[in-house]
This record gives sequence, structure tokens and C-alpha cells, in this order.
Amino acid sequence: MKQNTYIVLLITLIFIFSGDLYAQKDEIQTYEIDKSIVVQKASPEAVEAFKDKRFGMFIHWGPISQMGKQLSHSRNSKSHKGGKPYKKADIEPEVYDVQYKTFNPTNYNPEYITDLAKRAGMKYVVFTAKHHAGFSMFDSKVSDYDIMSAPYGKDILKELEQACRKDGLDFGFYYSPRDWYHPDCDSKENHDTYITFYKAQMEELLNNYGKISEIWFDGLGPGDWKNTSAEVMARIRELHPDAMVNDRGGVGADFYTPEHTVSQFNNKQLWEACHTTTSQWGFNPDSRTKNFKQLMQILLYTWGADGNMLLNIGPMGDGSLNPEEVKRLEQIANWWSINGEKSIEGSRGGPYFTSNWGVSTRKDNYVFLHIFDWQKDGTLTLPNFPNKTIKSVSLLNGKKIEVSKNTANYTLTIPENSLEKIVTTVKIELNESALDITPMHSIIPLTHQAVFTASQNVEATKNVIDGDPTTVWHASGKNKKDIWIQANFKKPVTIASFVAGRGEEWVTKNNPELQIPDGNGGWKTIYKWKPKFEPLKYLKNPVTTDKIRLKVNKTKDYFLAEFDLFAPLK
Repeated sequence: MKQNTYIVLLITLIFIFSGDLYAQKDEIQTYEIDKSIVVQKASPEAVEAFKDKRFGMFIHWGPISQMGKQLSHSRNSKSHKGGKPYKKADIEPEVYDVQYKTFNPTNYNPEYITDLAKRAGMKYVVFTAKHHAGFSMFDSKVSDYDIMSAPYGKDILKELEQACRKDGLDFGFYYSPRDWYHPDCDSKENHDTYITFYKAQMEELLNNYGKISEIWFDGLGPGDWKNTSAEVMARIRELHPDAMVNDRGGVGADFYTPEHTVSQFNNKQLWEACHTTTSQWGFNPDSRTKNFKQLMQILLYTWGADGNMLLNIGPMGDGSLNPEEVKRLEQIANWWSINGEKSIEGSRGGPYFTSNWGVSTRKDNYVFLHIFDWQKDGTLTLPNFPNKTIKSVSLLNGKKIEVSKNTANYTLTIPENSLEKIVTTVKIELNESALDITPMHSIIPLTHQAVFTASQNVEATKNVIDGDPTTVWHASGKNKKDIWIQANFKKPVTIASFVAGRGEEWVTKNNPELQIPDGNGGWKTIYKWKPKFEPLKYLKNPVTTDKIRLKVNKTKDYFLAEFDLFAPLK
């Protein structure tokens, strides 16, 4: 479904969890992307340079971090023109808005942050210059609600920018055009005054912080913005022609932004996933970090699907880093030193589509397999690369691996003592470039055997097995219509894992579940989830069935790019 105007639901996820099980509360905002407005994009050379970097650090931080609460979404924000509030939350503005008066993060050490980012393999940093609640973490001459009015009294953004330059990292900023603090934003009479303020702050950010590599907007919000988005984009291109700009500034720009999700393999469109290291955008002492395996799956399934990754940390109120986040980044740094620099930096996703065993990346004459799960006998059989010859196979950890080949496939055999604890990276050298191999399945998903039926738009169900994330099955839940898509098999198949894959078109607010016949003419649910984190979902126990249904509840629209069902690895 192609439209000029996309209504996108942006969800910031707050999770309360025990162990590795997350219960989430969805924070919903709507924003529009008007793709009928043509804007200048970054050059092809800048796009390739951006893709080469692969990995960046996101930083969400502000005075509210002193309370260990989420930026903006913890503020009870009423509408400036009456009606539906911007946000219902526990902290009243009278409390939230004065946190800056005690904000003196003397333990802030930007050089330590950039050193940690660099060792973890990150090539750029994006910092929250202003979030929805309106506080400017930079020296703004058009606002008194900024870091210069806090006891700290120094430009945090400038200090970080200088540290990035020193460490050879690119620098960018996050900026929320919507503003729940500024009384003129979305007001009945003075919204134009706020637009003037917004443009003035953009001038400060675009002129005072050197070369900007990335600009991360986060939705205009309500109000009549007229031609503001196009005008701001024109100014960005004038001052920073190669800055990469995301798609949340009101007009389509350079890349789309899966938040807490991972796109299906997509080397046709530019994208950057953003994830938290914990479960909150910003510091929360009660929010534990994701386990290391989960983080590695998120990272590698992003890179293997040809996306960039922006991984967030949230400094504490005193400026020091959350020790749990540091621990995870140190683990990533250790992995990167052995595997990432060779297999991720400068790479592209593929040539295999992401699968149930793991993912692949490639650069020059090399293919790298990042294997999470092997067959039970310690082998993995994959199809040969068309018109290419395998010259050698090795492990990046330097340990032993064997390969046997025939005309159709090659089989890897790995001794148990060669396995890495979480993911093992295999380096395959080809006789010529791996970059021109057309992306292909390494294991054909079971859904390719199925005949599909659906609650609506049946003719588009073919799109969920075509390997193209730009074509989707779309269904509407308006007027309380049921949404489901069903795979029917001639004979029963056994399913152990699956992917319900997204592309650019996506509505985050939905509650999907996987169902099979209950034996009495109805359906029983075998798996429920909310869109978050895991790019590949594992059933607790494999099921054998000749019908399986993906049903989606509590949404007005649903877009499905690919639907992959996988048998157990034997």
C-alpha cells in the first residue's frame, strides 16, 4: 500500500520485567510523514559512508534523570489548546520542570563515553539536544530553559561534540520539534511564534557544533506547521548537505527508523533501528539491562538485514554512566575486537536472508556467517553461492572448523570446543566479490509451501513470501474488523520459530498472536507478543499443524512485509 501521507504510530516502550520476560506499557504518539513533498536527500556517496559505519550510540539524558524517570513521558503534559492531553503521567509539570535547578552532573565525562563507544565498535554518536518536554541540553540563546540555566552551566552538547572529534567519531543530534513545555507550541493563537523558536534553535544546532552527520527528529505533533518541515530540510541541506536525516521531521528524508524492532532484510531502502540497552529511554534504576544474548541478536539481525543500529544508553543524574549499561558495552567491545571489526565494519547484509540459524554479512570477497544455532550434530548445511567458488573457511576466533562441499550445498562441521558461548562467526573467502550476489534464502521458510487465506486483501498475501520488504499485506481493523492471515498446508508441518517481518510501512500499536486449530472448529493461541526486541521468535515447544494463523488485535491498521515459519534445526 503506497500513500503520500503516512500516519505512523511511534511507541516508546517502558518495560517492567522479571528475568528476561518483559511486560510493557506503550507510550503512543502520532505523527505524519508527507511524502508528497519532495526534499533533497543526502548524496549516494554519503549514503554508502553511513552504511559503512553500521553502528552508533544514542544518548537519552536530561534533568529528569536525577529522578530516574523517563525523558518527557514521565511528565503529565496537558494540551496547550485544551482537549486531549499530550501525555498522561505521574509527574506534574511543577515537579518535572524544575529539575534543572538542581542539575549539576559533575561526573559527566564525555571522553569516557566516546572511548567506550569507540571500543564497542560505534562510529557515531547521536545526543538528545531537546526531547518532547522542552529542556535544551545545549546553550540556546533563544531559551532560558536550557543547560546554561542549570547549576552545571556548561554546554553539555558542545563538550560531547568535542570529545567525538577527538576520538574520530561522527556527531549528530536528536531534536523533538514537538514541545510539551513551550506554551506557544500547538497553541490556538501563537503556534507560528513557536515555529520561529524551533527554526532559531535549529540554526543554533546547525551552526555551532561543527559538521553534523545525523539529525534525528521525533515527530512534529499537532498544530499547523505549514511548510516548516520542507524549509528546515532545505536549511539542513544548505549547511550540512551530507547529514543523514530520519523520517520523523514531517517529510520523508534519508532513512526510516524501526524503534525497538528490526526491519526485514532491506537493501533497497536505507534504515536505522534504534534500541535501548535497558528497557527505557533514559536512566531508571529499576530498569535492568537486556541480557547479552538478546542484545547480540538485536545487533546482528539488524546488520544481517542490511540496517544500521543506534543503541541507547542513559547517563545518571550525576553524569556517570549506568554500570549495567557499561557492562553490556564492554561485552560488546570484547566481541567487536575479535569479530566485529572484520565482519561488521564496512559490511553489507546478506547474501542470505536472515534465518533461524542466524544471519550473514559480506564485504569484498568475504561472507561472514553469524551462527546462533547449529544442527544437533554440530553441522550446518547451506546452499552454495551462485557462480562463486569457496576458497577457504575459517573461524574469526582462530579455532577449528571443517567444510565439505557438493554441487548444491556446503556443510560446516564445528567441534564443540570451537563454539562461542552465544554466537560463532564463520569467515568464508570467495574467489570474487560477494557484494553482487542476489539475496537468497539459506533455508526455505515453510510458508513458501502454503496457500494463504486472509480476513481481507487476499490478493496481497503473496507479498509476505516474496522477499521484498517494500511490498506488504495490509489489513484494516477499523470498525472492529478482525485481522488475520492464515497459512494452509497440504500436509502437517512442524514449526519451531517464526518471523513476522516489517518494512518501512508499519503500525507499532498492535497485539499479534499465533493460533492453530483447537480440534473443535475454533482456534487456540500458542504464542502472544507485543512488537519488541526479538527479530526471531521461538515457540516454547514446536507445533505440528496443517494450518496456522497470525491474528492481530487492537490496531486500526496492520502491515506485514514477510511471514517466515521455520522447522526445527535437526
